[in-house]
Amino acid sequence: MQHFASFVDLTDHKREQAQSRMLIDELNHRVKNTLATVQSIVWQALRNASDVNVIRDSIEPRLFALSRSHDLLTRKSWEGAGLLDLVNAALEPFGIGNGRSEHFVITGRNIRVSPKVTLALGIAFHELATNAVKYGAFSNKTGSVLISWTIEPSLEGDWLHLRWQEKDGPSVTYPSRKGFGSRVIERGLAHELEGTVDLDYRSEGIVCTINFPASNGVRDG
Repeated sequence: MQHFASFVDLTDHKREQAQSRMLIDELNHRVKNTLATVQSIVWQALRNASDVNVIRDSIEPRLFALSRSHDLLTRKSWEGAGLLDLVNAALEPFGIGNGRSEHFVITGRNIRVSPKVTLALGIAFHELATNAVKYGAFSNKTGSVLISWTIEPSLEGDWLHLRWQEKDGPSVTYPSRKGFGSRVIERGLAHELEGTVDLDYRSEGIVCTINFPASNGVRDG
């Protein structure tokens, strides 16, 4: 009986060790991903500006956006986050939580997305909303944004189709040069999600479509 008890204790100890190693490996993976995102933000800011105040103004809001996504994931034990919850958290600084919900029309089920997708989309929504405040639908009193998403089947498997559409803002013209925010959305986001991102500068308002395989971090329910 004593030998059996010792065997059970040893088995439990090995299982706890394996679980601890798995948790540490997962934590290291998350930290590396986050630091890579921070590194990219800082590098781009330093690359595009030399004035300290401009650099600070470029870095701080993006780090705050990353922090909000982290807070959301922490509340969900880093098992992912609901896409609707993510949109609400990302847009809260832009008025969605301060009596300006009429400026947002959001349609889509609260499907769960992975931590990787949460962090990537959190930054993207921040960039889109910031641009809307400066030049688009959030820069006047009548503008609004329509945000929608669906999961659609294809021959390659299910894909998530997400759309950000601005309307009733100032007339839009194609930019003479694309800034850091545009590059983050069009290049960084597409790479991170292994999908496609299209920014369409329509005169009636910017439309951003984001498409990526659901197998890359989307779970229904």
